[in-house]
Amino acid sequence: MKYLLFIICFLHVHCEITYIEVKYPLRGKPSSPNAIWPHPQKIEVTDDLLYIRPNNLQINSNLDTCDIISKAIERYKPLFFPPALDMHQPPSDTKNILQSLTLNVKNNSQCEKYIELTSNEAYNLTIQQQTALVEAESVWGLLHGLETFSQLIYINEQNYVVINSSVNITDSPRFRHRGVMLDSARHFIPVSIIKKNLDTMSYNKLNVFHWHLVDDQSFSFESKTFPNLSRVGAFSPDHVYTPADVADVIEHARLRGIRVIPEIDTPGHTFSWSKSMPELITVCWTHGKPYQAIYSIQGQMEIFNPSEPRVYSTMDALLREVKERFPSNYIHLGMDEVYDKCWLSNPNIRQWMVDNNILSTKSLHKYYADRILDITRNISVKPIVWQDVWDEKVELPPDTIIQVWKDSSDNIEFDSWASYLNRAANEGYNVILSSPWYLNYINYGKYNTDASVMNLEFFKYYEVEPLRQFSGSKEAKERILGGEACLWGEFVDGTNLLSRFWPKASAVAERLWSSASVNNSEDAQFRLDVHRCRLLRRGIPAQPILNGHCGNYESGMSKSMINHPAFNYENPAWISTTISPSPSSGKILASLSSSSMKLMNNNIYLILLLFIGHLYG
Repeated sequence: MKYLLFIICFLHVHCEITYIEVKYPLRGKPSSPNAIWPHPQKIEVTDDLLYIRPNNLQINSNLDTCDIISKAIERYKPLFFPPALDMHQPPSDTKNILQSLTLNVKNNSQCEKYIELTSNEAYNLTIQQQTALVEAESVWGLLHGLETFSQLIYINEQNYVVINSSVNITDSPRFRHRGVMLDSARHFIPVSIIKKNLDTMSYNKLNVFHWHLVDDQSFSFESKTFPNLSRVGAFSPDHVYTPADVADVIEHARLRGIRVIPEIDTPGHTFSWSKSMPELITVCWTHGKPYQAIYSIQGQMEIFNPSEPRVYSTMDALLREVKERFPSNYIHLGMDEVYDKCWLSNPNIRQWMVDNNILSTKSLHKYYADRILDITRNISVKPIVWQDVWDEKVELPPDTIIQVWKDSSDNIEFDSWASYLNRAANEGYNVILSSPWYLNYINYGKYNTDASVMNLEFFKYYEVEPLRQFSGSKEAKERILGGEACLWGEFVDGTNLLSRFWPKASAVAERLWSSASVNNSEDAQFRLDVHRCRLLRRGIPAQPILNGHCGNYESGMSKSMINHPAFNYENPAWISTTISPSPSSGKILASLSSSSMKLMNNNIYLILLLFIGHLYG
């Protein structure tokens, strides 16, 4: 007798449910409906208000021929007056009406084309006698002042557009490098979403877009020199940033005072290169056989082969092209997470190391890094690197920027991020901080402390103080340039990038712009909640901060502006398709996709299995 054996596996799952009960009233000072984010260095305002005529504010500038200013004025009109919201003209009997806004650059400054690390971003904003004035030493300061002015405008409960009647703001950034790192290699991010993200960066006075363009998963950057890298290394022909796309992103950023810094990460994170240039990649060995994957240690082939001369000629040509296409004069070289097991498994590399008196994989990484850094010197590019190569004692060019990403909270083998900042700055290197600002790590807020009613997730980003444990000289402190909020793309694409990023990245923006003394999280939560509603009015689907509501412009509601043309950059070309009936059922079956056939086969197999079980039951 034959028996059909059914095996049932029970999986024990331990679950923990955290109950969240909010205790009211919340601690902190509730903010005004036009709270400014990030908080200015100095601000004096009165509660008295002026009316503004909707879509009828005179704007002047002594630099109106500058495209950065003229295009900003046009861009800000729907921000002043949200196109989907109801707005009333001022009462007919009132004279308290703001008449004009003037944007003046001082000392006959010119229309700069690109913002730089050393650019002056300070501004003054005053409102008095029914006129508003923004003054700055540069166009970049004017942009920030214009943003602050736009945040002071709001629609009151009577649907009048109003602004404070007396304002005096003196403002400038605390740190020079205030950035966002976006990974568009693990998932492709459409240009239209990148542009909305750049818009949101400008609303938060962030000034660096660090673009992680390539990685193991895809090579989406279309190179003119090596077109096959993206032709076969991208997810598909639709998942490629063409030269026109890259130029479009750079121009969009330029007009908003944002530098675009590309990252070409090597020698690790290079599997996508192997699809067109396998000769550059190390073949991993196990038990005397090549192309052997042990996934806890290595893949079949991964990481550049430092003994291959074509690696350096390829990188020389590619970095020259990248420099030509990106005007920032900085290139991020990556050089992180160089897992050396594949190098050591390869007998040819081991022999090459012996022949060249290279005694360790750290020395091998140093050899590679030195060759790449020589290329950057030769083409006059300023390099940025993740801290790993500095950890391995590679001597970096004096103007190298080290990006600190490690911290003892992530790995007990690491030191604290503060100790890395101290050491790098005191060794004479410029440094940017990212360790505490990996926004792809998601935690749920808890309301469970006696000292604070709320403990929101954004608190941990907001309460970071980059210089809290700094113990270097004044000159060394100046070398801490700022930081970046990072969003790695394992679980992020165009569907959720904006809501995942914002307004959490706003917490980082204020920490990098505002004074260190602006650090009360309970107060900040109310201002950030106001700012989040402001982002919704600007078409950004920012996630909630506090319980409650913003208005009838929330996503999916009657006045929502998430998909409004004024705040979006899609240009869809709809393609209609027609499915013609097949002349015979046989052809219908033949036209089924392979996945449909597999599903049909699986269903037939299941029916047969159940039938056999019935016979022998």
